[in-house]
Amino acid sequence: MAFEVFDDVAFYWFLMSVLITFLAPATCIMVNKRMNTKRAQRCDWTADLLSCKEKNAALGKKKQRDQVNSLFSVQAFLFWGGWLVFIYLLTQITAKQGLEMASFDPFKILEIEGDAEPADVKKAYRKLSLIFHPDKNPGNKEAEQKFILIAKAYEVLTDEKTRENYEKYGNPDGYHGTSVTIGLPSFLTAKENELGILVVYFVVLIVVIPLVVGLWWRKSSKYLEDGIMQQTAFRFWKQLQENTAPKYLPGILASALEFQELVPRKNSQAADLDRLFKEVQEHFVKNQGDQVPDILKVKTMLYAFMLRVPIPASLQEDMQIILEQVPVLLQGMLNISIDQRFVTCTCNILDFQQLLTQAIWFHDSSPVLRQLPHISDRQFRVLSKSKVVVNSVAQLKELESEKRADILRDLPPAEAEDANKVIDHIADVEVDVKWEVEDEEGMYENDVINLIVRVDRKHYPDDYTRIADEEEKNDPILNKPERTEEEIDEILSKVEDEEARAEKREELLEEDRELWFAKQERKREIARARVRGGAGWFSTGAPPRVVHAPRYPVEVTESWIVMLVDTKTNRLIHHTKLATFNAVETITLKFVAPPAGIYQYEVLVKNNAYVGGDKKVPFKMQIEKRPEEEVLAAEAAEAE
Repeated sequence: MAFEVFDDVAFYWFLMSVLITFLAPATCIMVNKRMNTKRAQRCDWTADLLSCKEKNAALGKKKQRDQVNSLFSVQAFLFWGGWLVFIYLLTQITAKQGLEMASFDPFKILEIEGDAEPADVKKAYRKLSLIFHPDKNPGNKEAEQKFILIAKAYEVLTDEKTRENYEKYGNPDGYHGTSVTIGLPSFLTAKENELGILVVYFVVLIVVIPLVVGLWWRKSSKYLEDGIMQQTAFRFWKQLQENTAPKYLPGILASALEFQELVPRKNSQAADLDRLFKEVQEHFVKNQGDQVPDILKVKTMLYAFMLRVPIPASLQEDMQIILEQVPVLLQGMLNISIDQRFVTCTCNILDFQQLLTQAIWFHDSSPVLRQLPHISDRQFRVLSKSKVVVNSVAQLKELESEKRADILRDLPPAEAEDANKVIDHIADVEVDVKWEVEDEEGMYENDVINLIVRVDRKHYPDDYTRIADEEEKNDPILNKPERTEEEIDEILSKVEDEEARAEKREELLEEDRELWFAKQERKREIARARVRGGAGWFSTGAPPRVVHAPRYPVEVTESWIVMLVDTKTNRLIHHTKLATFNAVETITLKFVAPPAGIYQYEVLVKNNAYVGGDKKVPFKMQIEKRPEEEVLAAEAAEAE
């Protein structure tokens, strides 16, 4: 007699293993998104501003809609469906565990001990057979199955041969070797299901899989890593030049293929578009794609937005879609410009992004003041005739209280408070630059120069990074001086024995080496603490900071880029983005020293959202010719 393990249970275990492989990480990701962690938050200082009330209400409603839609998305269906299937399989395995995977135990079936005597076996058999006999339980299938097991258990324990086999091999029929089965459900092996299973197998293997892979490849091959279409990137690359002026950028941006797919020109919008075009026509600058209706539509709407011309109701949804796409497309445009080492074009793209975010036209007479809320066009005309000149955010913040009050004099108290809060929080940075060459005092041609740029975002609240500099200055390890050659010689002069003097020198040098390594480790610790925003291991950096842009319908967060430029050749030497949102961030730009001479450089620190908040730090660097003895020593070392 053989007792087998059914394939259904093995298949359930296999399917559960596959499901948990996907469900476990998916659950971790979902929990991480749902948790209200500091890293996932935004520093939204605009939440209580009157100027952003309408925008924040619209964003809140959109967020609620997105959350509701996410509950009914394909991803949510697969996620919760996967967990339901997993729970169902778990219950099925639990239910079948005793029937399909438990071993045949005659002692347990007869409810007796393992060392029971034959008389006890007969007594238990008679008792249980009377209870579960089919004649006493007509129509009861469970009782019938129990009676069969009782009879078989009695047979095994009363027959000497079967009992010996059971006690020796755990099987009444004796040794049967190892049984290997395939973990497939039993319905796949049923003869009546053969045709259906073959059809499903053919459809999945020949039709579904190639179709899914083809659709995925078709979609993914259209886009680059930075999220823009390849055709769009080619159009940008073809139109961007080193000296591309800002006025041409709206037309270049409008040529993106994404807009032609998402917001094509519709006949129902023709009348509104024609009226809008007439309002902005005097400001139009010709671009290559102006003859294409879809491009002309987007360009017209960008012009209208920057000129603060009201958008007709039939175009407002398209305007929302256009402005949602703009940050990704401008980032792609910026990458193309940087890859070609364009300086002027890169700066113009960032300037255009600032103007677009704040809805300010290129030739506005007071672009910095235009960023302030609640000030009407009439007030701007009055201000333009006054003696108040504000060309940068720094000048705006440094205004005397009387002049600031003069700018806001016509505003109600609540709106004036709004404007003052914006002035205090608008982007304003302080930049310090220094440079060094490791292990050398001078700077020689072909040296690797470390340009250290410290950016203090003064409009950010105080945090650990502001006090880190002071801690670094007073750190006992970093302030411990290394011995000079003169100090070492003075110590050694007091040791008379030559052998002891050599040992003392090695001891002093070892102490200096240990001090150097300790200083390097301490510098790394401070650098890590700066990034984390605190000295503790569980410290987290500051969250992204929301930009005040009440007219821009999409939430924008600050980002900053640092560029090193050779002013003589107007060439971009190095660039990097500020990686954290802490108040102070220090970065190092490494570059190879040019041939001997005097060079004029600039460090440009530019942001993506505020006009007048950028900084330019010019400096001069003298590169010396490497001493002849060092050149000869290097050549000799190479020859060896």
